[in-house]
Amino acid sequence: MAGFEQLKWMVAHDPCRVGDRNPCGAVPVGSTVNLLLRVDQAARENLALVSLLFGSHEPDVPGYVWAEVPLRETAEGFVVEMVLGGTPRVYKYAFLLETNRGQIAYYVPRADGRATAGELVVPGPDGEWTPDGWVWDEDRLDADSMQEFGLDNPPDGFQLTVYEPAFQTPSWMAGAIMYQIFPDRFARGPQGVLHEGVEYHEHMGRPVRLHENWEEPVEWLGPEMELSTEENGNLSELDGDDEADEPLSELEIRMSSYDPIDFFGGTLEGIRCKLPYLASLGVEVVYLNPVFEARSNHRYDTADYECIDPLLGSEEDLRALVRSADELGISIMLDAVLSHTGSDSRYFNALDAYTDLGAIQSESSPYYSWYDFKHPSGEASYRCWWGFPTLPEVNEHDPSWQAYILGPGGILEQWLSAGVRGYRLDVADELPDDVLEHVRRCVKGTKADAGIIGEVWEDPTTKESYGESRTYALGSALDSVMNYPLRAALLGFALGNIDARQLATFLKRQQLNFPPQMHRCLMNLLGSHDTERMRSALVLGVPLRHLSRDDQHEKVAGVTADQDHHAAHLQQMVVGLLYALPGMPCVYYGDELGMQGGGDPFCRATFPTSSQKMHYRSDCGEDLTAFYQEIGQLRKLSPALRTGLLACTAPHSDVLCVVRAEDGSLVVAATNRSLRPQTVAFDACAPELCIPEFVQSTLCQHIDAQPLFGDVNPLRCEAGVICLTVPPESTAYWKLV
Repeated sequence: MAGFEQLKWMVAHDPCRVGDRNPCGAVPVGSTVNLLLRVDQAARENLALVSLLFGSHEPDVPGYVWAEVPLRETAEGFVVEMVLGGTPRVYKYAFLLETNRGQIAYYVPRADGRATAGELVVPGPDGEWTPDGWVWDEDRLDADSMQEFGLDNPPDGFQLTVYEPAFQTPSWMAGAIMYQIFPDRFARGPQGVLHEGVEYHEHMGRPVRLHENWEEPVEWLGPEMELSTEENGNLSELDGDDEADEPLSELEIRMSSYDPIDFFGGTLEGIRCKLPYLASLGVEVVYLNPVFEARSNHRYDTADYECIDPLLGSEEDLRALVRSADELGISIMLDAVLSHTGSDSRYFNALDAYTDLGAIQSESSPYYSWYDFKHPSGEASYRCWWGFPTLPEVNEHDPSWQAYILGPGGILEQWLSAGVRGYRLDVADELPDDVLEHVRRCVKGTKADAGIIGEVWEDPTTKESYGESRTYALGSALDSVMNYPLRAALLGFALGNIDARQLATFLKRQQLNFPPQMHRCLMNLLGSHDTERMRSALVLGVPLRHLSRDDQHEKVAGVTADQDHHAAHLQQMVVGLLYALPGMPCVYYGDELGMQGGGDPFCRATFPTSSQKMHYRSDCGEDLTAFYQEIGQLRKLSPALRTGLLACTAPHSDVLCVVRAEDGSLVVAATNRSLRPQTVAFDACAPELCIPEFVQSTLCQHIDAQPLFGDVNPLRCEAGVICLTVPPESTAYWKLV
């Protein structure tokens, strides 16, 4: 194999290098793309075959369908011109090589993810070629990086995304700072609790446990005990017997766990009163978790899409919030929960609370056709979301459902007409692609510049669900998605699970694989209502939301002041990097105050009413509000940071450098996660950075750039080589132009 070992160093392909892939990145349907495998002249006489393996998903065919495409030899290597017509889709490709001795090898993305260029591998010791592409042998994988705070498995081939040519996303979303609010827990407002809302729910037969004291901890124990839905407890825990009985069913576990009916009485008026505070953070978009009438405090069990929950206020309160926000340049986005309703709703009406309507079991109900009684879930006699009986799923292809939600004068149109700027679609990957396309037509037809963000936890460009390759990220449905993979990568970098080179590769791949219109609008979050708090993740270094609530509570309660102080330092580092990247950096309410907590419901505690109140709350750590205000205003006023091109590199395993440029504005950001200062240098004009010529011409001058953010010295740039020093565990910015 000595010849093969030599050959490994004589072939190369980097999709970020213009000479290897032209053009780089995702392309519209109808584009022509040139792919080059560089092969040294000395190696070619030992090769009997060099070809391209080009794969795509085809209807009703499992895995990818691969075609072997011949390559044309050139002075640099072997090249092919691909004309990408047809429909929007994601292609995968790799290179196949055969030596004169009959040895087979593949050129595929690297196993360790420390470069966007690939590596030459052989079947057997390295892995195997499958219908899905290259699958690595486990011994070749980096176990540390593939954690929940880290990276996904290495790609099974190089990705080439082809998107809808007419795809456009709202300009107001690009680069804007977003703030997510859980409405019951943000602010009560001058009127305090809306007790008429409590009375309404009680009149409907719904239990309401109201916290009179805003600063109280959230409830998290079930009526008898606390059980994790991930654990299969024993009935002995319920009846007090010492001996173990039969394991609990999933339904019994859910029924015995926390019931989200404790309310703190946050209101829309309370949010409106805090808009100046949000503006001080540089916020331009506010995303609200569900605000429509519902039984629970999270309101994902919609009871009536036509009404604001009376505990939050009224439609006029929402309109007043929208008007006040608009005066401050802030857009309001609502949560649209379309895949399911609540069982205690005017549509399903399981408890017969809506006396003017028949119970859903009666086919005379106007909403009977919305639900599926032919495919029961668990002990429920109907299909429900993930088996939860309180969340019956709807048939999104039902004509009456589509008319009610998506038709003229329907629900989505109603609230857009009230002034909201768009929707975040709950569990978007559980809605069929054709329904999502219908959502887009409805939303854009009502308000052309409205935004649509999908809840997708994985890479949306390669997402598969229900046996199909999804297309919602390719220009026909969503404008943006919640970028959970970025959260995992950034936290993984801060915690030492991945290094700067792996993070740089991840960022470059996202830039390559997303349509550019979506990439600049990605909802880049570090925490949400469905995750542990960022501060707790940085303190404890492990995901919490999969643990039992008892374990989550115990771990967070044990955090010391010194641990929190260090985590606050890491939080500033990570947020500094987040604000240097394209997309919409999203602040989950209270993260700026250092709020601690595990998953639901600990991540949904109340926003402290004052700094004095924080001192006696165990779930509040070091306050970083001033930091968020400074960096938020800086990003808001910087064209380069908001919408500029991205180039990134890792000159050191602990240091990531980012270049952002927009017209005459050029900013360099650097993050150092190590415990000591790092001085690094990198060539900003290197081909793999793909920096445009107008930026390179600026960098070729001798520049001593002044710091823009962070306690650092000026940056030196000469002949395109940038030299800078970054303090330990920090992110700094320099402005070159």
